[in-house]
Amino acid sequence: MINFRYHLISLVAVFLALAVGVVMGSAVIDKAVVETLERQQEAIGERVDQAIAENESLRGRLSEVEGRSQRLADEAAPRLLGGGLAEVPVLVLAMRGVAPEAIDATVALLDTAGARHEGTLWFTARLGLTDDEERRDVARALGRSEGLTGPALRTIAVGEVADALVSGGSSADDSSGTGADGGAGVAPEDAVAQLRDAGFVDFDPPEGEGQTAQLVAPGTRVLFVSGAGAVLGDAQWARPLVEALVGDAPEPPSLPVLVAQSQPPGEDPEAGLSAALRGDDELSTRLSTVDRIDDFAGQLAVVLALQDLGEARVGHYGLDAQRLIPAPAE
Repeated sequence: MINFRYHLISLVAVFLALAVGVVMGSAVIDKAVVETLERQQEAIGERVDQAIAENESLRGRLSEVEGRSQRLADEAAPRLLGGGLAEVPVLVLAMRGVAPEAIDATVALLDTAGARHEGTLWFTARLGLTDDEERRDVARALGRSEGLTGPALRTIAVGEVADALVSGGSSADDSSGTGADGGAGVAPEDAVAQLRDAGFVDFDPPEGEGQTAQLVAPGTRVLFVSGAGAVLGDAQWARPLVEALVGDAPEPPSLPVLVAQSQPPGEDPEAGLSAALRGDDELSTRLSTVDRIDDFAGQLAVVLALQDLGEARVGHYGLDAQRLIPAPAE
């Protein structure tokens, strides 16, 4: 006879069977998942090992290419550039913060070409005129009213430096300024010296010469360098100074000017000073540009373009320009 006890035992047996089935099924599923994950991990490990090997190979090839490029620069420069700028004075203007090694390498190639390096004039962060102390100091250095605004003082400073360079300057160490409040300003030949004494510009004289070196000798060609890391914005200082140096058409440029920029790989070349100047229909016909001086090709383009400026030939060079380097003269 079937009674309640029998039903109870049957129900317990059913639930027990279900529980055993669930446990066994879970164990089987977990094992399958683990095996799948292990296979995926092994495949990922193989791909990682392959990527590491490829990276090592690429690093080796890159090192080889860099070594060959440096050897090419060392061996080719004397033959390509020897005497091309013999005794031509070249003044470098540069923004603090721009890679000094790129400028040093460019100056070395200028020396190879026979150029006479007239020194490097550096523009410092103080020219940003971001606080009252900087505005007061620049006003005093230039003999202007301390009540002038930052933009007004910056415009005056740009004009004074350009006038000093165009007129030939006297020396980077002459410090004969006028009063700070008269508003008459200082003589052009004194402006750079006053700004240097106040920490707005620095001057690295030519090797073997003191701070009294003349800034702009007769026949000087100007290399202006800005780019990545510059402590002053191009629109704030660099471009206004370049415009003042080359002057307005139809007059010939006041000074032969080449604008170059330091541009690490990966940065947008269209965001730099060179690209902005090339995009100006008037300025682009009055100066030359090089969009990258961080490698031998850019440094070579600088030297050859400076040679062309002596023949009143301007051009724009680099990876994103009309040519990588200037074409041979016709």
